[in-house]
Amino acid sequence: MNIVKRFLAKKQPVILDELIIIPSGQLYLVRSPSSPKSENECLYNDAALTIRNTIHQYNYELVLWKGNESDSDSLNDEEDENSEAQDEFFENESNVLKSFVIDQNLKVCLFERYGEKIISWKDMEGDFGDMFEYRINKSVPNDTIEQFMTCIYKYEYEKKYEKSSEFVTAKELQEFIVERSELFDSCLDSAYTPSSSSTINMLQLLNKNENKVEYGEDNDSFYENSNSDSDSDSNSEGEDYAKFEDAAETLYSDISNDDLKQRIPLDDFPCKSYIYDPISEEFKPKHLNVSVFLYELSNWTYCMEVKDRVNGANYLVAALSNQMDPAFRFEQLAFIFNVFTSINAFTWLLKFQDKDTYEKFQSIFMKLHWQYKNQQLWPTNATDEHYLVNTFEDMDIDDPHFENNLPEDTDSSTDSDSEEEVAGTSNLRETKYKARVDFEESEDEETRFVGSSKNTGLVLGLKTDNAFISRGDKIGIFRTDDGTLQFSTTIDKLTFSKNGSKPIVPSKMLLLENDKTMIIQDNKNRDKLHKLDLEYGKIVEDWELRKNDKDIPIESFTTNTKFGDLMNDPTFVGVSSQSMFKVDPRIQNGFVSNDKTYKTKTNFKQVSTTGKGYLAVASKNGEIRLYDQLGKNAKTLLPALGDEIRGLTTSNDGRYVLATCKTYLLLIDVLIQSGKYENKLGFERSFGIDAKPMPKKLQLKPEHIAYIKKKHGLDVKFSVAKFNETSRGDEPTYIVSSVGPFAITWNFRKVLNNVRDSYKIRAYQDDVIMGEFINKNNKKMVLTLSDDITMTSTSSFKAPKHEFSVVKTAF
Repeated sequence: MNIVKRFLAKKQPVILDELIIIPSGQLYLVRSPSSPKSENECLYNDAALTIRNTIHQYNYELVLWKGNESDSDSLNDEEDENSEAQDEFFENESNVLKSFVIDQNLKVCLFERYGEKIISWKDMEGDFGDMFEYRINKSVPNDTIEQFMTCIYKYEYEKKYEKSSEFVTAKELQEFIVERSELFDSCLDSAYTPSSSSTINMLQLLNKNENKVEYGEDNDSFYENSNSDSDSDSNSEGEDYAKFEDAAETLYSDISNDDLKQRIPLDDFPCKSYIYDPISEEFKPKHLNVSVFLYELSNWTYCMEVKDRVNGANYLVAALSNQMDPAFRFEQLAFIFNVFTSINAFTWLLKFQDKDTYEKFQSIFMKLHWQYKNQQLWPTNATDEHYLVNTFEDMDIDDPHFENNLPEDTDSSTDSDSEEEVAGTSNLRETKYKARVDFEESEDEETRFVGSSKNTGLVLGLKTDNAFISRGDKIGIFRTDDGTLQFSTTIDKLTFSKNGSKPIVPSKMLLLENDKTMIIQDNKNRDKLHKLDLEYGKIVEDWELRKNDKDIPIESFTTNTKFGDLMNDPTFVGVSSQSMFKVDPRIQNGFVSNDKTYKTKTNFKQVSTTGKGYLAVASKNGEIRLYDQLGKNAKTLLPALGDEIRGLTTSNDGRYVLATCKTYLLLIDVLIQSGKYENKLGFERSFGIDAKPMPKKLQLKPEHIAYIKKKHGLDVKFSVAKFNETSRGDEPTYIVSSVGPFAITWNFRKVLNNVRDSYKIRAYQDDVIMGEFINKNNKKMVLTLSDDITMTSTSSFKAPKHEFSVVKTAF
């Protein structure tokens, strides 16, 4: 959303004592070329910029504050936004670095140089031609900057005309928009002239047309009310949509001509079709008198077709596949899905005329889609069928009906956008972090770590909160104890303990014994594990897992309990494709004890433990088994959805199981709600025949997934999701995962209450490989990217519409 949409839509003055903040940046003094002093001087390396009211009516100040971690913790967390600590910080004048009265003569200007947003203004007390530059941290969202500049213009208006800006129009604010050249007066020979930067077109942004078309059914014009003055990128988006009449021809390539000729019709359903318009962020009517047909092809494949009910025109033929990202919205009687051409991505919505039609289509579609994924017939067991149907019914995060059903303790403040906080960023290409080692070779260590391969994994120590990043045959260690990421050391050239010429490239890492030991699995030798002594800095033992003279290729391993790293216990649990076992390095013959082997092919892939040592084990096809202890039969078996579970974790108390699949997450409450074993867990007792827990399927909206796939390829997938629990016993309040270059957090309470807008996004320049919350602060997390490492907080994430905007604005 651009400035004017937010600014005009509110139609109310900004609260005078409300904090308007850009949380992170650097202040430079840029002097005139005629000055004998240095041209560029960094005054403050880390500072926050705010606007505040004064005791005089229509007078406001631009204020620069200390930005170090110790003084600004109150800014870090979304839930503490209005806390007493924050109030005290901003009431303490000793935290003020500089202040400036907001006036038109200050000539406040926003521009961009080499991808960096900069706010400039004249130094009214300095030499002729001197100016200040506040260079904004790149992680600060565009939306925050837009809001900040809008307030500047409004307060300049109030200062000049001595009246409220409550009803000011965009046209009236145009006189306060400053071109960067106006800051230089006659000093245009400066090295920082406009030729080396680009002025942000605030005039165009303020005049952006806001004639928004609401979701409706009575208008069949896709581009009605489109902005004729939109920029070139917006027009190109429109052209892409205009080309969609030919998209069906491209989609036919997914289905062979023989299959199309021999397809078997199953059923058809009358509906209305809409297509998502990313410019207006609305579904627009496309064809309002169509039917959707479902067909069987061959070899467990199926397709759907959208045709005009009057003239038979074919608008869409698409194979049923995982790339559709299907989602059902019961309250709207709607089915949403994605289709992709060679050049674009489109999100369709089919709206059915009544509940019976919707439910019949949903039932048939889900069966066909499940059969496609599992290559077998839909289960006839009524209990499993009920479980699968309810899982496919995506929780309705768009339904406002749920908004008022929150418990009183739910934090409603998270609905609004919060200011972003950047706790610290380490860029491996630029090595902005500071080494924390005390010998001259530290820089060489740092360079060795940076110069190799790509980041592939992350684990955080529970005892030390150190971050361990795997990168090729190296592990980089970063400290987080002072609120910033700082490079500590590199353990490089990992090799077998008895064969120094055989390298180890970690694919999995597990910390044990208070962060003194790490268990590593090499990406090419799954039947072997390696013990890394973190104090010694080398692999000291190689373990070849065997049972009855047979190698055991280990699929996954974890601590005996949720926070087992904090115990002096060298043992841990693992699973192979058909067995569960304990790994005990004290056993000389095979290192395996207390194992349970299945005769049937279970295809185990993931294992996780609770605080009491209960085990959750996931299979390749999506089955989840719950055990109260190792070596016994499962108490609960949850049916497979057909998608491989790529990651598995449990809450410390054992109530929640969180599974990561390629395109969605599953959150399962395994507390038995009624009957003989009410309030017991599915780990402890079996669920009744008709009482299996219904998972919540967490996925991004299809239109958001379409945008990601269009920009970053069809093979994007969720990274392993994590709760933000700590060893202190905190209950989870957030879930973190990522898709491509987007880190994602879900508000846990909102998810449990089916509240819309339960997830927020943060965009990065590179793919986010993995994220984990810090044990000592459950609102801060470390994210590892392919070539970067960053630490941030939950408050730095923004509503998806701000990060997924495809409209090219001035930002």
